[in-house]
Amino acid sequence: MIRSNFSFLQVSLLAVFFAVFLNSCSARVQVLPEPVVEQTLFRSGPICPGAIFCSLGKPGSLNFKGILVNKTGEKPIFLEYYMSSFEESFPIGISMKLDQTWHNLRKTSTDYGDTVRVVSILPVDVADKLLSAKEIQFSFSSRDNTSTYTLSSSNTDSLKSLLKDLKEKLDSQARLTITNH
Repeated sequence: MIRSNFSFLQVSLLAVFFAVFLNSCSARVQVLPEPVVEQTLFRSGPICPGAIFCSLGKPGSLNFKGILVNKTGEKPIFLEYYMSSFEESFPIGISMKLDQTWHNLRKTSTDYGDTVRVVSILPVDVADKLLSAKEIQFSFSSRDNTSTYTLSSSNTDSLKSLLKDLKEKLDSQARLTITNH
């Protein structure tokens, strides 16, 4: 009698095992939710006009930020400027003089913290002009005043190099494709 119950238990376990095995080997396509990567961020190193030591986020530093928007394939480039939160009143915007022409950059965001970060979009045509400019001036305007900096030839070369490297990395980045197999 014990032997017949034991074999019923073995048969039951074997049936459950085959049911699970057959279900996992079915030819149905499984839909697995995956995280969607909406954008990829690239950030250049900084330059600090008029400063000896330079680091990202230091007041007075400039750097570029590029974003690959995965949904559309867009690759906008931004100019970020950092300043001390005690240094200025309400920030209005950034302008760049490339050779003899001023370009007002549209401000996209302002982040407040230990430092204030002003982010402005750098249009493609202005980025191309920056890469070929011989003289570059940078101007920051707040509600109280405007500060203008003429970049030295080494800072101009560094800024061009940072933008060129960022554009190359951004252009080489392909849109992400998420597939389920």
